[in-house]
Amino acid sequence: MDRVGADAFVYARACALKAKSWIGPRAKKLFGVRRLQDLWVTLYDDPPPMVPEGLLALLLERKFEQRVVDEFLELLSAYETPDPVSVALLSLYEYNNLKSESSALAQGKTERPFIVSIGPYSLFRHDAWPDLAEITRGTPCSWYDRVPEAEERTEWETRLDHEYYRNLWKAVLSLGGADRDAVEPLIKEEIILQNIVWALRLRVYYGMGEDAVAPMLAGEGDPSAAALRRPALQALTRSPDTWSEWADWDYAWLLNRGEEGTPWNLDPRRAQLEADRKLFRMAQNRFHRNPFTAGVLVAFFKLKQLEEQMVRVAAEGLRLGATAEQVAEITGE
Repeated sequence: MDRVGADAFVYARACALKAKSWIGPRAKKLFGVRRLQDLWVTLYDDPPPMVPEGLLALLLERKFEQRVVDEFLELLSAYETPDPVSVALLSLYEYNNLKSESSALAQGKTERPFIVSIGPYSLFRHDAWPDLAEITRGTPCSWYDRVPEAEERTEWETRLDHEYYRNLWKAVLSLGGADRDAVEPLIKEEIILQNIVWALRLRVYYGMGEDAVAPMLAGEGDPSAAALRRPALQALTRSPDTWSEWADWDYAWLLNRGEEGTPWNLDPRRAQLEADRKLFRMAQNRFHRNPFTAGVLVAFFKLKQLEEQMVRVAAEGLRLGATAEQVAEITGE
């Protein structure tokens, strides 16, 4: 199929899949379910397996995660050579697969953990389990050749995150014309927001300062990514318990509100929620704005990530017996 035909097919198919997605108003049906078994029936055609509820929630989430990836793979298959940004986005699952394998080995498990298959775009040799050196051999992550020590884990996982975002941003910059115009605003905002939320978490929860946090932000050492780091670095110069210092920050809309004369403490959870909302709105708006470009696939991917999150919240809420108020706090409804 040539590029024109593939673009037309992908846009039509993505529209159909999006219409059936559990996002927006449709997501509310997920949170109206009262049992995990009923949630399973809502999502899938086959009956739920007869297993304990904790395991059922896990199987439900895994099955849905793979379904989301399979739908994206279906769209990519329309192209002889898919755009590099879509392929880079898909690699997120591979980096998470590697983290899961490493975590399982660190816990002394002998059975390979659940792996999300990304088909022909797989980066690692997962069939080489439990040999991490063989799993990553010949890849840019070949340095991840053993289970990191406890004190190394955060550093190694951050390095994997950097690899993912470096490849993603490089893929954006490799595009030209309408494809880049359609893709860059959404990916740029995602990386900026991820850096901000990560910086706020490290600052508030671990008391880390600018010198310690800066190397942990995506885009470290890449001059082309300076703008992706700047808002997070600006946040690190402000006090986490003085609202007035944040009023002139471009991303102050992420924060829990404060009032002069009253105690205030920065809440990274609120920032994460607002960041997710912003990306969802951007993806919704941009999905139809640039049809027949790579922007359709990128916006679709972000919307499907939100759908995964909605299903996970619904499943975990039922498993843990969360109240409607607790679920609303997480989903922002």
